[in-house]
Amino acid sequence: MAYNSYLIDDRERFDMARLRLVIETQCRENYGAHDWDGQGECPQRWKNKGGSTYVLDFDHSQDDAKDLVEALRPLIEDRNESYQEFVLDWSVLDRDETPWESWESPYFITRNFYGNFVAERELPLREGSKESFVMMPKGDRSEYHVSHKEVA
Repeated sequence: MAYNSYLIDDRERFDMARLRLVIETQCRENYGAHDWDGQGECPQRWKNKGGSTYVLDFDHSQDDAKDLVEALRPLIEDRNESYQEFVLDWSVLDRDETPWESWESPYFITRNFYGNFVAERELPLREGSKESFVMMPKGDRSEYHVSHKEVA
């Protein structure tokens, strides 16, 4: 009996070590850049365009949330004359929490064999279809794949 309770205690400790990092971003588009000829200063007419949610489940006994945010920030953020995406906020939650709306398609992040961050999400309005890619600096993507659910 003591052996079984010991296993349960270890599992509970393991589950407690598993946390969820949720990063919220803001995207902005500069409408002034559309007609800009590239000469002089670019007109500034920024408009907020929503953002994305990035989710990474992690073991806090091995990783620090702040370090993970700083590792992911250059892979998420991008700023140029016509477009910006930047980290708006981040939080650490219990692994089972899902603070996003049911209609949202967050990017779930894992690490591949090489230690690269890989993002995957269900495609909006395409039930059963997913996209995945290796996250690169300034929001670029490598090894981009789309998979579609087989329809009989």
